[in-house]
Amino acid sequence: MFSLSRRQCPPSCPALATRRWARMHERGRVDTHFRRRLLFDHRSTSIQDVWNCPRDRGIARRFTRGGQDLGRSWGGSYTMSLDQHYTPDFGRWLMPLPDTLAERILAETRTMPIARGALIYDVGDAPDGIYRIISGVISAHSRDAAPLIGHLLGPGAWFGEGAALTRLPRVMSASALIETRLGFLPIDTIEDIGNEFPEFWRGLASLAATNTALAVQVARDLMITRPEDRVIAVLRRLAESLGRSAAIPLSQEQLADMCVLSRGAVSRILSRLEGAGKVRRGYREIWWLEE
Repeated sequence: MFSLSRRQCPPSCPALATRRWARMHERGRVDTHFRRRLLFDHRSTSIQDVWNCPRDRGIARRFTRGGQDLGRSWGGSYTMSLDQHYTPDFGRWLMPLPDTLAERILAETRTMPIARGALIYDVGDAPDGIYRIISGVISAHSRDAAPLIGHLLGPGAWFGEGAALTRLPRVMSASALIETRLGFLPIDTIEDIGNEFPEFWRGLASLAATNTALAVQVARDLMITRPEDRVIAVLRRLAESLGRSAAIPLSQEQLADMCVLSRGAVSRILSRLEGAGKVRRGYREIWWLEE
């Protein structure tokens, strides 16, 4: 691990943003909007980024004791876990909402661990609420004998809002591709919040529009006729969803199914892309390296 000095950190560097946030908190200048922006934008920031800067170790010690998180919380709902990578507590759809409403949503959200491979909901299930990914990866897939993955969702993503809005049965299945931790907002709580804050429904509609646009992008990627371009489009979309530095936890066979190609064709394409420095392959993992 290397040390980041103040001069080495560009303005958008997560470590610099974290230090700025910590100093602003010390001076009582942290506003809700900045907290939201930090939590949403800087997915890969960890306490190590702060600790590696010698002049900022004093600040880091304020938030940790013996390497353990103190669970510091601001405003009741804004909890920063500094002993691990940050996971964004907010989605874009929450950004325009009033502070009291955003705090209420997070305060009412329950946290639950999900085992690898566990089904969260299935096609045809009655709506039970909406979900937020705190850590891990969720696959949206069909309900076939051999489920076909349509897309992967990573930390910070919210999903399941369509059925919550319409009260109609689920049209997609969702499963945990790896060990995952979710936030869950029950359907009855959604109704209560909507009755108290009418603008909540506009926020949910915004989330639904965002996820609908994502579904359109999935369909558009599959319309690409040249196989290599199709694989590139799918990998790029998955990297955007999970984070550029995160591994895409798919086998080559699963990626082939997503691209509607044979496993052999995908293997040859990945070999060419790896030779060009665009991807790196591991055991049931793929990294997209191109910016």
